[in-house]
Amino acid sequence: MFGTTEDPTFHRLQTEVVQAGLCTHCGTCVGLANGTLQMNVSQLGPVPTAVPGTEIRLDSRAYQACPGKGISYPEAYRALFGSLPGSWLVGHYRKLGVGYSCDPEIRKGGASGGIITQTLIYLLEQGLIDGAVVLLQGQPKPWLAQPIIARSRREIVAASQSVYVPVPVNTILADMDSFRGRLAYVGLPDQVASLRRLQRLGHRGARKVDYVIGPYVGTSMYFGAIESYLRSKGIDQVDEIVDLKYREGEWPGYLQIRTRSGRVLRAEKFYYNYLIPFYITRSSLLAVDFTNELTDISVGDAWHPRYEGQRGGFSVVVGRSKKGESLLSSMEQDGAVFLEEVPLDDALTMHAHMIDFKKRGAFIRLRWRRTSGRRVPDYGYRPVSIPFSRKLIELVIAAIFGLGRTRLCRRLVEYVPLGVIGPFFEALRSAWKRVSKPTKRAGLVDLRFEEY
Repeated sequence: MFGTTEDPTFHRLQTEVVQAGLCTHCGTCVGLANGTLQMNVSQLGPVPTAVPGTEIRLDSRAYQACPGKGISYPEAYRALFGSLPGSWLVGHYRKLGVGYSCDPEIRKGGASGGIITQTLIYLLEQGLIDGAVVLLQGQPKPWLAQPIIARSRREIVAASQSVYVPVPVNTILADMDSFRGRLAYVGLPDQVASLRRLQRLGHRGARKVDYVIGPYVGTSMYFGAIESYLRSKGIDQVDEIVDLKYREGEWPGYLQIRTRSGRVLRAEKFYYNYLIPFYITRSSLLAVDFTNELTDISVGDAWHPRYEGQRGGFSVVVGRSKKGESLLSSMEQDGAVFLEEVPLDDALTMHAHMIDFKKRGAFIRLRWRRTSGRRVPDYGYRPVSIPFSRKLIELVIAAIFGLGRTRLCRRLVEYVPLGVIGPFFEALRSAWKRVSKPTKRAGLVDLRFEEY
């Protein structure tokens, strides 16, 4: 017998994940609830709640596939790739490169080099898939985004670029279940981990996915960051937004918001990042997967002076599975993408700061949280050891985030003009990276991990 509070799977998720502050907002539980759950907006991101007037009927696999409680990466690696990765810093890989879409419009319209968009179009036009699960910004309202199954080139292109607030992509699992044909899937690391678990558990919709592609993901912010930015511009209502793009313009792009009154607000990507200390999501701080390790192909910005100086948009591309590697090679041969192979050291250097944030920083934060008696996600592995000096660095980071999330600091920062706070934050960020670099880089490449 099921009831709004009696469903055992939902009760367990509520107790062990949502109320414990571990929800990653992936939407898997809603996608498996037969229409009896929905994602409701909260200050800490969208969370699952009962649909009024219904009795919750939640598939028991929703708990097993919940990334908030943690999903075993060693288990997933063995199932997907047959072994543990040679490098836990970047994950299993068969091909590493830097490149971009050879279609100028796709390259220009993407968040970096247009690789993900181009890959989906190639798969569709080659008849390898019938649809692609993507995130469409601007639906159902201009400031929101929702997952869709794109069935045409036009729909895929419309879903280009990144979204930097939590969107529960896996609410679309029911549509995937009923979809007639094969799929590609684009998701964040937690969403991908959940999908992979569902594939192993035999979920019909998840097993229709033949190709999994995803972006690198460092930090995400609650939607409160957008509301704060609007208030700093004298706009108190979010429904003033008629169009929102997180990575508009030439790479690396800028946040752009158009309002009903005709105003166009713009903030360079690195300037807009000043809001990270104030609105970073909890799941960003507890996630250990930066490079989207369980995909067939993962893609990130190629942060390197060699590429940044050229502008245009460059992506670092990781082909992980055999079919991911084969797909990239086929696209190269057919002139769909340009890829230049790079050594592992170069790929790590482009994102060393964020790799350290995840592969050492997150594990430090998890240990502190566990020591305080709070629940933590279980990933099935951990670093063998982390230097004390690195733990001291994490204390500084924790203090910054702790101070930033206070109501007073969030309100005060809204009174500082972007022309001041943006450059100040970027200068402070650059100085912090220089100061902390010796400690954060020391021993990172040689970091060893163990299963438990």
